Amino acid sequence: MYKANDKLNPYDPASMLEFDDPSEGVAARLEAGTVPTAGIEGFMKDPAKMQAILAILKHDAEERERTGETPQQQMLREKMEWAAADARSAKIKLEANEAFRKGDYKEAFILYSVCCRESGHEPLYFLNRAAAGLKLKLYSQAVKDASEPIGMSFNLPKAFFRRAQGHRFLGNFDAAEADITQALFLEEDDPFLAKEMEELKRLQDLDTEEQEAWISQQEPKTVNEVFGSGEAEKLIKARLA
Repeated sequence: MYKANDKLNPYDPASMLEFDDPSEGVAARLEAGTVPTAGIEGFMKDPAKMQAILAILKHDAEERERTGETPQQQMLREKMEWAAADARSAKIKLEANEAFRKGDYKEAFILYSVCCRESGHEPLYFLNRAAAGLKLKLYSQAVKDASEPIGMSFNLPKAFFRRAQGHRFLGNFDAAEADITQALFLEEDDPFLAKEMEELKRLQDLDTEEQEAWISQQEPKTVNEVFGSGEAEKLIKARLA
């Protein structure tokens, strides 16, 4: 999400050079809530998140015992592994984008899935897979994928938009309205969001029988129905190998 020399980038110390006074960079990131410690207080108050953190720390300690690494060596190795994975994901994303443009949504879905496995911290891959899922009538999967960036606390209009579309096709009109309303709050002048809200309102104005008829025509599918039982996972693992 952040780029080098972005003043609000919490991971790039060089970004501080953009300010006359380096302390201004820290102040700006504190105010924007982009410092690495910004979410710690929330984690401390959430038992489930604290439990997850403790589990990660325990896993890291066990791994260091197995490898004989120091914490610094472990961190350096993991950073190198993450960078390599991100590089692979960026390359595969280009293939996925091309498949999507050509209308090969099944191939795009598989390739975006590989990106999600390799770089699960990057919200774009989940959003792209949601877009492919919508084309394949994988509406529940699209809702799940669009929820990933939202769960990461990224206020991306496109995430709410894609999730709203998935909810609409599933007939969850109230949930769709809540999402598209949030998307419009974040990007009020987007014509695609306005069009989505217009279509949603049209469906909400139908009587119950007409709504049920429309929903039945959408024919939502599962991943196994689209690819065959277990086949999608095989294709994903083949690309990860």
